[in-house]
Amino acid sequence: MPDDNDALVTITARDIYGELRTLSIEVQRIGQIMDSNASRLDDHETRIRGVEKWKYAISASVVTSTASVIVALIQMTRN
Repeated sequence: MPDDNDALVTITARDIYGELRTLSIEVQRIGQIMDSNASRLDDHETRIRGVEKWKYAISASVVTSTASVIVALIQMTRN
Protein backbone atom coordinates (compact mmCIF):
# COMPACT_ATOMS: atom_id res chain seq x y z
CA MET A 1 0.00 0.00 0.00
CA PRO A 2 1.45 3.39 -0.98
CA ASP A 3 2.43 5.83 1.72
CA ASP A 4 1.12 9.38 1.77
CA ASN A 5 4.60 10.52 0.72
CA ASP A 6 4.50 8.51 -2.56
CA ALA A 7 3.45 10.51 -5.60
CA LEU A 8 0.74 8.95 -7.74
CA VAL A 9 0.78 9.49 -11.47
CA THR A 10 -2.40 9.27 -13.48
CA ILE A 11 -2.15 8.91 -17.23
CA THR A 12 -5.43 9.28 -19.02
CA ALA A 13 -6.45 8.03 -22.44
CA ARG A 14 -6.46 11.66 -23.57
CA ASP A 15 -2.78 11.98 -22.53
CA ILE A 16 -1.88 8.83 -24.44
CA TYR A 17 -3.82 10.00 -27.50
CA GLY A 18 -2.09 13.39 -27.44
CA GLU A 19 1.35 11.80 -27.23
CA LEU A 20 0.43 9.38 -30.02
CA ARG A 21 -0.63 12.26 -32.28
CA THR A 22 2.63 14.10 -31.53
CA LEU A 23 4.61 10.95 -32.31
CA SER A 24 2.70 10.47 -35.57
CA ILE A 25 3.50 14.02 -36.68
CA GLU A 26 7.19 13.55 -35.87
CA VAL A 27 7.34 10.26 -37.82
CA GLN A 28 5.77 11.97 -40.85
CA ARG A 29 8.29 14.82 -40.59
CA ILE A 30 11.20 12.38 -40.40
CA GLY A 31 9.81 10.50 -43.42
CA GLN A 32 9.74 13.74 -45.44
CA ILE A 33 13.31 14.52 -44.45
CA MET A 34 14.40 11.03 -45.49
CA ASP A 35 12.67 11.42 -48.88
CA SER A 36 14.46 14.73 -49.38
CA ASN A 37 17.80 13.18 -48.45
CA ALA A 38 17.20 10.21 -50.77
CA SER A 39 16.65 12.48 -53.78
CA ARG A 40 19.74 14.49 -52.89
CA LEU A 41 21.73 11.26 -52.54
CA ASP A 42 20.56 10.12 -55.97
CA ASP A 43 21.71 13.44 -57.43
CA HIS A 44 25.15 13.09 -55.83
CA GLU A 45 25.42 9.50 -57.04
CA THR A 46 24.62 10.58 -60.62
CA ARG A 47 27.22 13.34 -60.49
CA ILE A 48 29.89 11.06 -59.06
CA ARG A 49 29.26 8.45 -61.75
CA GLY A 50 29.59 11.17 -64.41
CA VAL A 51 32.93 12.31 -62.99
CA GLU A 52 34.16 8.71 -62.87
CA LYS A 53 33.21 8.14 -66.52
CA TRP A 54 35.00 11.34 -67.52
CA LYS A 55 38.06 10.38 -65.47
CA TYR A 56 38.34 6.95 -67.11
CA ALA A 57 37.73 8.40 -70.57
CA ILE A 58 40.54 10.91 -70.05
CA SER A 59 42.91 8.16 -68.88
CA ALA A 60 42.18 6.05 -71.95
CA SER A 61 42.65 9.00 -74.29
CA VAL A 62 45.96 9.95 -72.64
CA VAL A 63 47.26 6.40 -73.06
CA THR A 64 46.10 6.29 -76.68
CA SER A 65 47.57 9.67 -77.57
CA THR A 66 50.87 8.86 -75.82
CA ALA A 67 51.12 5.60 -77.74
CA SER A 68 50.40 7.45 -81.00
CA VAL A 69 53.14 9.99 -80.28
CA ILE A 70 55.63 7.20 -79.52
CA VAL A 71 54.74 5.37 -82.73
CA ALA A 72 55.08 8.61 -84.72
CA LEU A 73 58.48 9.36 -83.15
CA ILE A 74 59.69 5.84 -83.92
CA GLN A 75 58.57 6.19 -87.53
CA MET A 76 60.32 9.57 -87.82
CA THR A 77 63.60 8.21 -86.47
CA ARG A 78 63.55 5.29 -88.93
CA ASN A 79 63.37 7.61 -91.94
